[in-house]
Amino acid sequence: MTQNFTTSVQSNKKFRGIKNKLQLYFSVYLLLTALIIGAIFMFYEKQERIENITDLLTQLHIDIQTLSGVEKDFFTYETINTAFFETGKSEYLDIRTKKLYDIQNGLIVLKNRKELRNEDIDKKLFKLKKSVGEYEVIFERLVQIIQRKGHKDYGKVGQMRKFIHKIENSDLPFKREKLLMIRRHEKDFMIRKEEEYINKLSLAVQDLRAEIRETIQDKERQKEMLDLLRNYQYAFLDMVDYEKQIGLNIHEGMRYQTQQKAYQIADIIAEINKAGEVQAQEITYRIKYTLGAVVLLCFVLGMFVSYLISKKLSLPVRQLSNSIHKVIKNDFSEQYSIKPIITSDEIGWLSKDFGLMLNKIQSSLQETKEKSEEIERSQVQIMDSIRYARQIQDAVLPTESELNEYFLDSFAIYKPQKVVSGDFYWVYRKKRKTFVAVVDCTGHGVPGAFMSMIGQTLLNKIIGQSKIYDPAMILEVLHLEIQHALKQNEGKNDDGMEVAICAIENTDLGKQVTFAGAHRPLYYVQGGEFLKIRGNNRSIGGKQKQENQQFVTHTIHLQAGDILYLTTDGFADQNNPDRAKYGTQKLTQFLEHIKEHPFATQKIELLKEFETFKNDEPQRDDMTILGLRV
Repeated sequence: MTQNFTTSVQSNKKFRGIKNKLQLYFSVYLLLTALIIGAIFMFYEKQERIENITDLLTQLHIDIQTLSGVEKDFFTYETINTAFFETGKSEYLDIRTKKLYDIQNGLIVLKNRKELRNEDIDKKLFKLKKSVGEYEVIFERLVQIIQRKGHKDYGKVGQMRKFIHKIENSDLPFKREKLLMIRRHEKDFMIRKEEEYINKLSLAVQDLRAEIRETIQDKERQKEMLDLLRNYQYAFLDMVDYEKQIGLNIHEGMRYQTQQKAYQIADIIAEINKAGEVQAQEITYRIKYTLGAVVLLCFVLGMFVSYLISKKLSLPVRQLSNSIHKVIKNDFSEQYSIKPIITSDEIGWLSKDFGLMLNKIQSSLQETKEKSEEIERSQVQIMDSIRYARQIQDAVLPTESELNEYFLDSFAIYKPQKVVSGDFYWVYRKKRKTFVAVVDCTGHGVPGAFMSMIGQTLLNKIIGQSKIYDPAMILEVLHLEIQHALKQNEGKNDDGMEVAICAIENTDLGKQVTFAGAHRPLYYVQGGEFLKIRGNNRSIGGKQKQENQQFVTHTIHLQAGDILYLTTDGFADQNNPDRAKYGTQKLTQFLEHIKEHPFATQKIELLKEFETFKNDEPQRDDMTILGLRV
């Protein structure tokens, strides 16, 4: 009996030893830490799943936009591509099919995600799937109708050409001008898509039919010609029917239906995105509340365990704790260290370990501080370099006083999106000609600034050294120089620029202005009338489908006091808080509205209009507007 009692007391002392108590307390702490870490991981995992769904909705919206762009390219290029009508194959349709497959897969993935699902979102997903299906049916039918309508020697257009060419090539006597009138009405309809030319063509066909009956006496040949004419008219009417189904203008036909259906799909995705954001916020709030409750519970339990440790462990632990707090309070300063506790138990080991840990933390903090200071110095140097680059860029741009040396009056609005700009404007005098250009390089910031310096150097070289003075030829040579300078034929770069360039000289008729544009127009005021010349639909540099299209030089004659405006697209492409762009048409109207004002007032009004429109939205692109009074 006595022996059993003694064994029990020894066992109890062993259990109440410092080592066992610390093991118990630290086990509790580890459990609390695991709970907090687990709750945090659960929070971030759910947050990540929610973000993945949001990204998926964003990708669906991007895919729909891409799909619309591919379809636009199809209607622009393939409907006049004979290879498409010959083979029925199109790279645009192949790309569209793949993109549609991605959209359908995205819908399937979205449907299988349960995190943000509710009855409202399920209805919208069903509506979205249905709209995508309807959209595909309409588009496939539209492609079939386009193929049936044909182009050149294919489809109904090809039949028309075959019948009319047989009539044209016949040696029978009839008035050819009546046949030419039919072809003219046919061409007018193909270009203008107006129904009045259908009636005009029918009347012209009746007139030619009467002419054939009157002038051709051979009944068999007469019947052959009348049959050809009838077949031509039937083919024309079938072609007209196809054009009507496709849509004679942007507000009718199947192209309008596909456009509206695409808008509907985009709206549904926006609604799903909005509903998903609301649902995601609710889930996020619930997760945060749950996490807060877990943290609070762990805090309460931690306080209880801390109380036990503070109460149960003796003075060495309190000394160690006070020493640690003092070090923490002084932000782990190297002037403070853990006061060693000389004991042979776990507290002594712990004191030693804390001392080692503090040394490592202090060493790491010092290393981190040094790295942070180095990074800060590097950032300052980079920003100083960029600001100096801005000074260099400003220095090579002509000032308004320098512009006024070449023109009666001028103003320049030059507003980079970042510190340095991808836009620049340029003036050069050679052989009694004044050359002026406004250029928008690919990108903005530092990459755009490098492109702008290349552009200025090449323009000076083309005119000053190569002595090329025709604006269209300047653009052609600039295009080749950019490709060569950036090794674009090797596929290393695809950057380029949009350019509006004028050459101005005095003639007997006044001021002769020759203009060429690469994706940029020229606005001008002639005799008080506001006018516009479009540039070529082709840019400078990079690989382009429009390279076979030559740049065109336009010539106008102005009088002293008339105005030229050259702009980049930064003003027109700026969006407001509603994500709506200012637009080229609105900019044109505003320039026309202020054209009679003095240039100083025009500059103020343009800047005021720009700031008012964008409101608190960040500037989207570099902006340059140049006004010149010749």
